[in-house]
Amino acid sequence: MFELELTTALQITATLVSLTSFAFIPLVLIRRKEAASTVAWIMTLLFLPAVGVLLFWFFGRDRVRRPIRGKRALNWELRQRVSALPRPPSDDSLETLLADQPAEQRDVMRLACRVGCPSIAAGNVVRVLLGAEETYAAELAAIDAARDHVHLESYIFQPDAVGLSFREALLRARARGVRVRVLLDGFGSRTANVRGFFRPIIVAGGRVAKFFPLDPIRRAWSANLRNHRKLLIVDGETGFVGGINIGEMFLPWSDVHLRIDGPAVAHMQRLFCEDWYFATRYDPVNPAFFPQIPERGRAVVQVVGSGPDASIEAIHRLYFAAIASARERVWITTPYFVPDRAILVALQTAAQRGVDVRIVLPRESNHRVTFHAGRSFYEELLEAGVHIHEYLPGMLHAKAMVVDGRFATVGSANFDVRSFRLNFELVAVLYDATSVARLEAIFQDELAATEEVELERWHERGLRLRVIEGVGRLCAPM
Repeated sequence: MFELELTTALQITATLVSLTSFAFIPLVLIRRKEAASTVAWIMTLLFLPAVGVLLFWFFGRDRVRRPIRGKRALNWELRQRVSALPRPPSDDSLETLLADQPAEQRDVMRLACRVGCPSIAAGNVVRVLLGAEETYAAELAAIDAARDHVHLESYIFQPDAVGLSFREALLRARARGVRVRVLLDGFGSRTANVRGFFRPIIVAGGRVAKFFPLDPIRRAWSANLRNHRKLLIVDGETGFVGGINIGEMFLPWSDVHLRIDGPAVAHMQRLFCEDWYFATRYDPVNPAFFPQIPERGRAVVQVVGSGPDASIEAIHRLYFAAIASARERVWITTPYFVPDRAILVALQTAAQRGVDVRIVLPRESNHRVTFHAGRSFYEELLEAGVHIHEYLPGMLHAKAMVVDGRFATVGSANFDVRSFRLNFELVAVLYDATSVARLEAIFQDELAATEEVELERWHERGLRLRVIEGVGRLCAPM
């Protein structure tokens, strides 16, 4: 009798799971994503019902549609309030700025403006920072020199010795009367407790907030749509941007960051204010946050932000246009490489045109599924003439691209679907010969510590690796 009841209960459970799995299929269809992503999710729901439902619940659902619409409204309101503050150049001044640029470069700059990033600024000084140790030292020094405000935004902030050094620097700033705001991603910085680790800053009058906090009681949460930006703005005049998070684990990683002084910082500040306003509903606009910044140098910098709150994937289109504009070389460094079809074809076509396309990727990765998904693209890239190099000394986390020695990008965005479509990201485009030359030199140093993947040897890899890569490839669209 008991065995019969158990069997019946299991049958009922299996039926309910199957029905739930079928019920999720319409949710997949109305997302209107790429066909590959849609088919992959449907197949997962059909053949792995229980696992598929859980995966879609946490990774596939667009469960923050309403907040994202709210962020658009808040952004519009915020932009209205800062309309009297420094703005991107008008069409006339933009064309004047573009007039001295090479034709291919003008096209990339103009495209970035037209996809919602009219944020080109001349008169900047750019310093390329190599590695977390150099970056942390420069950021902590800038915080200690702050006079009016410090705005810090990070995907990962670890409450360890490095995190403590930043907390103490922020506390010293508060003691001088400096306004302090810290915005952390709710998923990436889940171990940094606002009411625990950051309590001293709050007690001292600073403000700390989480972007989409993990709060299953009051709101549904998702691993998607995270704030992946890494920003530090001091007094509205100095800004740091790149791929380096805050924590001890990042010290040995190979990475790159930027310090920017000059008018371009106003565009970084605007993005921070939009994110802060959305996360806290507190209006951060203050004239002191947008000072009139005199020209500090000659570097032209374009700040490009993108995220699921925008109708156009700006960074994706920027990368595509940059690759398509290349005439001599495209050198890319990225820790996570899962290109969509457009980026894949752009890379292949550039190589087939005779462009020197080189991609440096880590030999070992801290995200295994992404790592194997990326390797599943090697063969078709190698056959097209793309050079793939795997970095040997350790974890490579730099996110940079140099095109023809003319311009370069450094920021938080990887060459993967998550950065292109799901995360809030930020990239600085540098049209500065000195900075571009520095990034080319860093790339060549990284290249010297790599092993190039050869097509013939790649064909000889074992069946086990091919199967693992195939599984990773199935996950790529998701």
